[in-house]
Amino acid sequence: MADKEPDKADKEPDKKADKKIELTPEEARNWRLAKLFDLRSFIGALFVIFGVLVTIPGLAASQATINKEAGINLGLWVGLIMLGMGIFFIAWVLLKPPAPVTTAEAEATRKAREEFGTSSPGGH
Repeated sequence: MADKEPDKADKEPDKKADKKIELTPEEARNWRLAKLFDLRSFIGALFVIFGVLVTIPGLAASQATINKEAGINLGLWVGLIMLGMGIFFIAWVLLKPPAPVTTAEAEATRKAREEFGTSSPGGH
């Protein structure tokens, strides 16, 4: 039993990871737009903007304001947490961008929608 053959999966490297998708210029442009309009980009940008807007007054908070907040500079802490969340979302979209959609995949999706009689992904 020690001479057991390795599984077929052990012999072959993962072809998906090695395969680089070749995109036409139009597909590359569409992919860049998809990354730009990814929901994570919007959420990250809003968290960063509001984090800065909340952190600035937190840095300039007086001792009287801090005493009103139970001795904790809430503006500073909430602003820093928002900045951290914004950076997290932006890093997420940069490190794991949406998968590119090739023209062949888009055409297959269009044909499937026509086959099922829907004109949009929502079916409305």
